[in-house]
Amino acid sequence: MTTEPTSKQEESRNPFQSRRFTQWWIASLVAGSGVGIQAVSVPLYVRDRVALDERAAAISAALLIPTLPGIFLVLFGGSLADRIEQRRILMVTYSIGAVVSTAYIALCFFDARSVWPVFLLAAIVGSAGAFTNPARQSMLPQLVTRSQLQNAVILGTMAFMASLQFLGPTLGGLIADWSGLTAAFTTEMILLALAAILFSRVRTEVQPQTGASLWTDLREGVRYVASEPALTGLLLLGAVPGIFFIGPFSVTVPILVPDVFNASDKWVGLLWGCFGAGVFIGSVVLTFFPLPRRGLAVCSTGLLGGLILLAYSQSTQLQYSVVILVIWGMSASVFMNYVVALLQEHAEPRMIGRVMSMYSLTFFASMPIGYTQAGVITTNYGPQTTLFTSGVCAALVGLAVLLFLKPVRELP
Repeated sequence: MTTEPTSKQEESRNPFQSRRFTQWWIASLVAGSGVGIQAVSVPLYVRDRVALDERAAAISAALLIPTLPGIFLVLFGGSLADRIEQRRILMVTYSIGAVVSTAYIALCFFDARSVWPVFLLAAIVGSAGAFTNPARQSMLPQLVTRSQLQNAVILGTMAFMASLQFLGPTLGGLIADWSGLTAAFTTEMILLALAAILFSRVRTEVQPQTGASLWTDLREGVRYVASEPALTGLLLLGAVPGIFFIGPFSVTVPILVPDVFNASDKWVGLLWGCFGAGVFIGSVVLTFFPLPRRGLAVCSTGLLGGLILLAYSQSTQLQYSVVILVIWGMSASVFMNYVVALLQEHAEPRMIGRVMSMYSLTFFASMPIGYTQAGVITTNYGPQTTLFTSGVCAALVGLAVLLFLKPVRELP
């Protein structure tokens, strides 16, 4: 349900005219920054506590475990987001994230050398995340008018993903390099706690109760998506980034920085930040210059991203890698923004929580594949071979999508 527009709002595509969207946007920026710090700090924590030949496997395991609970829980998270006020879910889940960060602070403070607590904490984070993503994304159509929705999605993605991929990792890498991991995890804890407070103040309408059980709502959502080829195609595309892009990049960057680039740990965060900067730039451009055929643009990003990953795999110089990652982020911004916008525009309002949870499910289900294959190939053949192999596969899959996924390709 969207807000009732005034005549001025109907003519405007500016979502910041909605005070509640502005609150949601700021909360997303803070939350993304906190989660982004963890994307750098946890791999660094693990890398420094295992043998050299075990680094890739240990890092991939630490990144993989948070995705596993989501496979089993995220659909329930979507059904729950369609039943109760989403801000209550976000207040709880980000509070859990802050508590987990406090545990990391303790591990660093006492210089614990064992890595097994990381896997337990990662499972807790993943379980909370299964409820976080559907709740945060399904709030958006309730905060803006329909004419503002596409820009709201782009600006919301820009806030969360740019902070997740740029501000948070850059901040985490710099703090870890200058002051240590204890300071990095402390900053993360503060940001996640603040996100919980900020989201708790974004009020939305109480969801109407259907009287059906959670299982019934879940089955209804699955049947609904299965009857809509365009939605099904968009959801399937959600598996591509995790398998071919995010998994290989996340596993290899903490190893590439010291072994290939001969650089300090701050560059683990800065390289993440370069990708995030590209996402930010691309999102700003899309806000002012929207693409006319969004479905075709989405289908093209897999092929383009694969070719860019091939270039990144061959780079041994930081300056070249910086440029490549910025370009990669700009390409990825098209996918990130338009997939979410198309899903929300074409899904029935009462189904949005469940549709977005299925999108999260494809992401959660694909990530273990991406992390596992990256860990295995990196352990046996090195990080650059991992990136090259993933780039080739991504380009081939992207070409097939562009040629054969007609229901998505023809979306306006």
